[in-house]
Amino acid sequence: MYTQLSFNDLLLAIKKRIEDGTGTICYDAVPKDAASPFYFAEIIQSRPADTKTMYRMVYQVWVHSIAEPGASSVQINDLIKGMEEAMTDEIVLPEGYELIMQTNMGVQTIKTDETNEKHAVSLYQFTVCYGFKCK
Repeated sequence: MYTQLSFNDLLLAIKKRIEDGTGTICYDAVPKDAASPFYFAEIIQSRPADTKTMYRMVYQVWVHSIAEPGASSVQINDLIKGMEEAMTDEIVLPEGYELIMQTNMGVQTIKTDETNEKHAVSLYQFTVCYGFKCK
């Protein structure tokens, strides 16, 4: 039996890629009163995408960008740009898993939170192979 990639391993790879590429912390669970700016990654969906020869899963992940409080959009736009540039490099998965595709699906929304922090949500899709079929 082949084992699918765990959510924890996927989130760890995403967090590492963002932190290494931006120098800004990325959480998988935001602590109370976390100081902005920061990123927050959460898996919103996983679904099988097997082919004739491979066992694959597609994971959809929201990456939240949280800017410092203020009226300007410059800070949130800089955070988005930095994260998108960092994510142009592939995430590194544990041995035994192969990243087939890493796709930026774009910014889904930008809003201002009740804390006066600008908050952007970007969608990424990761297709991961976790085994090959044989006859």
